[in-house]
Parts: sequence; C-alpha cells; structure tokens
Amino acid sequence: MESVAELAAVVQRVATWMKEQRTAQGVLLCPEHGIEHTGKNAGLVVLACELVRQGLAPAEDWLPVAEEQALRLAGRLEREGDSTCWTFRPGRHDPFNCSNNVIDGGACSDALADFLELAQDRLAPGVQSLLTRACVLHAQTYLRYAAFDKPIPAQQAWALTGVAQAWRRSGHEVLRYATVEGVTALQQVMHADGSFAYHGHPQEGVEAGEPHPGATDVSSFYQSRVSAFALFALERIGQDPAETRWREGFEAQLEFLAALYAPDGIKLAAIEAKPWYHGAEYEVASHPFDVFALARGARCFERPDWGALAWRAAEAWARHVTPAGQPQSHEPGQGRQRSYQCPTFWAGHSAWMARALPDLAWIEQQGWASQPTPLPKTVVRFFPQAQLARLENEAVIAWVRAARPGSNASHGSPRGAGLLQAFDRQTGARLVSFRGGDPMRTWDRAGDWTGRVGVLPRWRAGWRHARGELRFSWWLARNAFRRAGWMAAVVQPWRALRRGWCASSSTRVHSAWNLAPGWQPVEGGVLLRSCLAYRDGRCAPKTELERRIVVTDEGLHVHDRFLHGRANDWIFESSDTPGPWTWTSEP
Repeated sequence: MESVAELAAVVQRVATWMKEQRTAQGVLLCPEHGIEHTGKNAGLVVLACELVRQGLAPAEDWLPVAEEQALRLAGRLEREGDSTCWTFRPGRHDPFNCSNNVIDGGACSDALADFLELAQDRLAPGVQSLLTRACVLHAQTYLRYAAFDKPIPAQQAWALTGVAQAWRRSGHEVLRYATVEGVTALQQVMHADGSFAYHGHPQEGVEAGEPHPGATDVSSFYQSRVSAFALFALERIGQDPAETRWREGFEAQLEFLAALYAPDGIKLAAIEAKPWYHGAEYEVASHPFDVFALARGARCFERPDWGALAWRAAEAWARHVTPAGQPQSHEPGQGRQRSYQCPTFWAGHSAWMARALPDLAWIEQQGWASQPTPLPKTVVRFFPQAQLARLENEAVIAWVRAARPGSNASHGSPRGAGLLQAFDRQTGARLVSFRGGDPMRTWDRAGDWTGRVGVLPRWRAGWRHARGELRFSWWLARNAFRRAGWMAAVVQPWRALRRGWCASSSTRVHSAWNLAPGWQPVEGGVLLRSCLAYRDGRCAPKTELERRIVVTDEGLHVHDRFLHGRANDWIFESSDTPGPWTWTSEP
C-alpha cells in the first residue's frame, strides 16, 4: 500500500459490500446468523458518514443509505420491561445476535450522533427529533451506568463512545461527567504495564457459561478497544488526551499494544483470553481498532514509531479484504476454521478504520509511514502483569511468556512457560511454527518439550478441568445450528469432548502448560524455572526445567537444562527451525 488513498479505496469497497447486503426494504440481514446485527449495522452509518465527510464518495449516494439505516436503528429502541432503561434490540435478547446491550448500544448512539452532526441540515425536523431522542435516551438511561457496571473494560469503553456522542447532541452535563469519570475508571483498572484483563471479575452467567479463570487473561484481540474508544470519547467532549492526567495511561496502553506486533503487521495472538473466538493462529479482525488507537496516539503523543506501526497494521488488514469487499479475520489454510464472528461484524468494525484515515493521511504527510524502523541493539522489555517479555536486536524478535491464568481449549491463553513466537528480522520468517496452523496443538510447536508420564488416563482430573468447556460447547452449538444446521451443531460438543475432556485426561505432559513458572531477567533475555505439566497445569514429577532464552548476535539462543541431568542447546535459524523435543520419564 503506497498511499492512504489506496487504503481509502479498500474501506470504500467494504462499505459497498455491506450496503449491497441490504434487501429492497433496507433490511441489512446477516447471511450467516439470519438476524439484523443492529450494533454492527450501525457501522454502515459511520462508514457512509466518513466517506462523505472525507470527500471519498458523493453525498447523494451515501447519505440516503445512512439515513435509512439510522432510522432502522432508532426503530429498534425499546424499553426493558418495567425498567427505566431503553436499549437497542436485539442486544442480549437474541443469542444469535452474538452481542449484548452495551456493545450494540454504544455503537448505535455513536452512529446516530455522527449522522446528525453531518446531515442534520438535510433532515426534516421530525427525523432530527426522532434520531436525537434515540441517541440521548439510551445514553441517559443505560449507557452512562453500563460504563461503570460492566466488568469487561472493552465494553465499558464502548459505552463511553455513545455517552460522549450523546453529550454532543444534548449538552447534558451528566453525560460529560460520566465520560470523564469512565475514562478515569478504565485507567485505574489498567495493569501497571499497560495491559488489561479481558474480564475484570468473572461472574456467573457471563457469555452464557460458567466463568473460567482464563477470562481474566490479557487479550490481544481486545487490548486496543479500550484505548481507541477512550481516546475518541475524550476528544468528543473536548478533552485533550495528551493532558498530564491521561497521558501516562494512554502511553502505557499503546506501548503494550505495539509490543504485540511483529514486523509483518500481524499481532501476537498467543496472548488471548478468548481463543474460542478465532479459527486460526492469528487474526486481523481487531486491526481497525488497533489502527485507530495507534494512529491517533502517534498524532497526540508525537510517536513516529506508532505511526509506522499503524500503517503496517492497516496494510495487513487491507490484504485480508476480498476483491468483493468482504473482510476476513484470517486467510484460509490447512487446519484453519471459520471464526465465531461473521463478516458483517468485521465490516461494521471497519468504520474505525475509516475514522483512522485522516490520522493516517497526516502520518503519511509527516513521512512516518515510509520511515524505516531503526534496528535496535539488544533490547528486552518486560510487561510484568502480563508476564510477557519482548526480546529483540538486529537479528531477531522473540516473545517469551512466563505465568498465565488457567486455561482450556476455549478460555485463556493456551501457552506459556517459554517461547510464544520469534521472527528473523532479515528474512521475515516466523521461527516458531504450528503444524496445520492450529494454535491449540501446542505439542506440535517448535522449540518445546513434550512427553508422557504414567500409563492410565487421568479421567477424573480431566473432567474437573474440562467440564465447564463441555457446557459452554452447547451454547456454541446453538449458534452453529442457526448458521449451518445440525451437522455444524453436533461438531461443537464433539470437539469440546475431544479437545477438552479427552485431551485433559491424557498422560501427555508439555513444557508450555505450566501455569506458574518463575522468571527473572538475565543479560539479553530471561531465565525461566519451570517443569513439564499436564494440560490442567499440574506439574509432572521429576520434570523440573530451567530455560534460558536470550537474543545474541547469532540470533535467538535457547538453553534448556533439566535438573535431573539433561540439557540441550540450540540456535533458532530460519533455514533450520527445530522441531519439538521429546522427554521420557526415567525409571
């Protein structure tokens, strides 16, 4: 991608694809879930507004589409029974919507205000009044409370987008106050290293399943939503995010986000509280939020490196848009499956890529987009709360993770206690691979130890570890049935049984499954004290392992020493990537 104009053309292609999904009556129905995703359809309103606002498309072509969809959004506002809350349906009321009230509502109030700001002079007074009422009534009765009550920071932040936009339409001071206090609350729950737990406090009933410790893990998929929405909300109410009280928090958040990115513009997806969302070992569905956050952060905080990274992330996203304009979260490939979310979701999210275009154009004017990233001498950065280290020099970039919350095949990061990924800077080759592209098959990962302890399966321990996952699979099966029928539904519990109970009951042990290794900095890297562990994280006896992972002039140097007499050294090279090592228990 040589210019921001090329990216704008891709965004317009996505908007056109989304527009063409409408029926003759203007109903934008998801072909996969058979429902109007109200909150995602709101993205078409924002896309249309941005295309017109930035002079990328004729107003006569797109404003009627935006008005049509805005009226449909307003028509979905309903009172919640006897409650004082007014929410946009379906929200949480239809499981096939795959969303909830605060996500849908934040997007709807935001989109309605955006359309009114651009086109109110063209609208009849009755239409203006109707759209304004829907935008403000929802924010006043629901969003300003949800911004504090929800235990998920990304959802709290999404609520703030609607609250801030509603303030611009109404001037109600309580909405401005809620925005300021909401951003403050988000910075207070932020980890000191800039990361966020996906779920602050797991509660019964979250995502229609029993809460799992993995939900408290960090999420590369959701990290940028908090920053993007908070930056947007503050600016909508006239606050400068670069003020002293905000600056340190935003810089920490964006530093962590930037540390997840590889040279190819793809994030490290191994840090993920919700791996069940994704059908591959990477995703670009979250890139619109990343690009907005990084581009706006580059401009606010004068960071050319974030500007260059935003450009690479935008390029990666654009590569995954089909010629017809349909966004993809990942490219098809062996072992990869469809993601839980659908192209309608991703098209709606692309509104944030459209909003990032002016900042990307500014970055292009500054020369930051084409500015080569300086190759560092050896730099090791630690993010203690996420238990993540990024190691890099002129030859290699690597990520090492130590401890993490408990996980299963659906919740929590599946790997830790060692390397997550490594890149050769010269060739761009990934030095840690997955057979078949399946990130859950950790025993096929290069550079790890695997083995077996015992003979008989651990059925009772496996059931304790996987029973919640089996229950959760029935919720997924219900959605799969609506999308693709009985065969797709039956696959869900069968997969959970195979990857949950059976895998957790196995006698297999693995170096990536230890949940609580110790770590300490050493020159050029980290030293991990770990063990081989069963799938549930329990250490196997007599498998204590010391792993020294450092970057040197030769590349990435790993030294493993079992405390029972075994040792191994290797250098990762793109031409000769090592495979998994096998440990066998001694008699």
